[in-house]
Order: sequence, then structure tokens, then C-alpha cells
Amino acid sequence: MKKFIVFLCLAVMTGCSKEDDPEVIEIQKPEEPKPADPKPKEPETQKDIMAVDNAVQTFMKKYNIPGGSLAVSKNDKLVYQKGYGYADVDKKEEVTPEHIFRLASVSKAYTGVAVLLLVQQAKLSLSDKVFGAGAILGTQYGKPPYNNNLAAMTVKDLLLNISGSWGAATGGDVIDLNPQFTNDQMLDWIISTRPNPRAPGELYDYSNVNFWIAGRIIEKISGKKYIDFVKENIVKPIGAEHTDIAGKTLADLKPKEVKYYGQETDAPYVYGISFPRRDADGGITATAPDLLRFVNAIDGLSGRPDILTGASRTLLNTTSKTNDYYGLGLGVWKEQNLIYSYGSLPGTRAGFMCNNGNGLSVAILFNSRIIPEKEETFVYAMQDVLLDLVRNNTTPWQDIDQFGK
Repeated sequence: MKKFIVFLCLAVMTGCSKEDDPEVIEIQKPEEPKPADPKPKEPETQKDIMAVDNAVQTFMKKYNIPGGSLAVSKNDKLVYQKGYGYADVDKKEEVTPEHIFRLASVSKAYTGVAVLLLVQQAKLSLSDKVFGAGAILGTQYGKPPYNNNLAAMTVKDLLLNISGSWGAATGGDVIDLNPQFTNDQMLDWIISTRPNPRAPGELYDYSNVNFWIAGRIIEKISGKKYIDFVKENIVKPIGAEHTDIAGKTLADLKPKEVKYYGQETDAPYVYGISFPRRDADGGITATAPDLLRFVNAIDGLSGRPDILTGASRTLLNTTSKTNDYYGLGLGVWKEQNLIYSYGSLPGTRAGFMCNNGNGLSVAILFNSRIIPEKEETFVYAMQDVLLDLVRNNTTPWQDIDQFGK
């Protein structure tokens, strides 16, 4: 209902002035009080949405997940953030939106974006060769001359997981072998001992090694450590100050980082992952709101500044002929108008979805998972939670923004 304010103006007219009639007494009009300074508007407090909380908590209870964190944005505004369960079960420390989680393979999206930033800076091309004389990493690893498949490999082949090497179907993913090796030692061992059975582009074969090598390319081109480049070129511009690289042991956990809980056969491996060497393929840590800041910086919406140009976003979301659902480090679900990414490690499950159709994005992080042998129903159940959050246009999200600056 529109409100109307009516102003009444009264004009008094006389036929003489006070100079003409000495009997006229001038009446001093009382001075009108100055209007009080308007009271600053109180920031609107987030109101719990029972249907949202019930969906997350029901999922966690069913799959024995100790703790989780959720963040939802609409048109680049942080409209909902919530912690569930425990960051530390023994201490009964409850999860808050400020708690940090491992992102696992969601890190690959950061790596794809980092490479595209170097492309924007004209320091790199996606078609650049990776190994061989004149290539980015040259011939310093392994024993050249290299076989034709390795020599033909490009940066884009790595990011699309079509390198023809190092995946389950092409010799196995060896990312966790030789945990004592440095990056140089590990790459030398991979090139020396792992075959390249397929020509690049022939087969989609998911591989952590592909993205780990992409991290070495970022370091070679930028002259910085992978995480330093990510912090300077992604984290700092978007204000995601709680983003870092994972530590290996329980003692390496950062302040406000959750404890991780391995179920069944996962338990011995929660603190045995080859961090911090595993950086560009699965080593980033962040809060759920900071992961959402990253998603909002690549979504093409106008609410927050993007760090990629329109041309770079197009490249990010371009898939290969061998897998029409995978872009440069993230999933592309064209039928649903979504980009997304999932991550999984012992003690970790993470994911985000971004719906450009209605401006809704969601990030969800957990400190446990179902073991891979039993994971299929778990993955689809988690996906259903995410899909409902980004596709349900009836959820009563408030028009608030908790990102701040």
C-alpha cells in the first residue's frame, strides 16, 4: 500500500503592514524544532529457515556426518549462512560459518580460474604445450626425447582431464605415492615411470595429477608458489581471507579449522594425505562463505565484481567432445543452467552449485564422508540437497547481504 504524506500550507494575507498601524503587535513565531537525526537502520538479522535446516540436518544424520557448513547467495548477496553439528566432537565445539574446511577437488576450480587469469594477463595460452623443447616445463623432467602423446599435451588437455595419462583408465592416479618427494622429484618420477597410453583429446579420464601439474605451470609462469598466486590474484581481490592450503596432520590444523572424521576404512587416512604437496588438485581450505565469494566472482552476475572477463568465463565453462559435462576444473550442467564442483577426500565432502537462471548459489562443506565403496547413494543425496537449494524459487530468502564489503 502506498503511503501519502500531505503537507498543509497556510498563507495569511493582510491589507496593511506593521509600519502603517502602530497598534499591530508583531507575534514572534516559535522556532520550529530541528528534525532529529534519522536513526541508522539496524542490519537485518538472518532468520532461520526450517525447511533448509531440516534438509541439511537430515542428510547429516543419515550419513553420520559430525559437522557441516552452508552458505547461500542470491544475486551475489549472502542471504543465508549456518553451521550444523560439531567442528570437534570431543570438545562439543559447534560449527559456525567461520569454521574452515578442506575443499578437496573443489580446489580444481580455483586452479582452472588461476590459469585463466594468466591467460588474461597474456602470459599463457591454453594451447601451449606442457612438455618438450620450447614447452612450458621443457625437458627437465624424465628422460627426453618424450613420446608423442606426452609431447602433444596442452594446458587445456590437463584442465579438461583429456591428457590421455594418469587417470583410472590410463595407468592409474598416482598423486598420493611417494609422499616424501618434493614437487620436482615427484614430477620427474611421473614422467620417467608413468606411460602416456592415449593421445590427448581421445578420452576423458579424471586425474588429480593433471591439476597438480597445472599447479606447476602456474608456478613456472608466475614465479610464485601456487597458493601465493591464488591468494594474490583470487583470494585478496574477492575478500576471501580465510582461504589457504591444507596441512597434513592433526597438529597442522589452522585456527578455526574443523577436525576431520574418517568412517570405516577411511579412518587411517584422514591425516595421511600428501598435503601440502597436493595443492592445485585438492589442497585448498576455506569457509563456506569464502567459497561462495569465489563462486560469485566467476558467475557473470553483476552483484559483485567478477575476476574473469566474459571471454574467460566462456572458456571456463567450455567442455570437451569426450565429456560434455566438464569444463576447466568444474562441472557444467547445461540442461539445468548450472556450474558446480564436488570434492571428496577421507574426512571431507565439499561442493558448490551456481544457478545463473535465478541467481542462486550454494556452498556446502562437511568434515566426513561415506567411504568410496558405498558413496554412490551419498553423492546423489548430497546433490539433491544442493539442487533443491538452487532450483527452489519458493524458499523465503531474505533480502540481506552478510558478505559486508
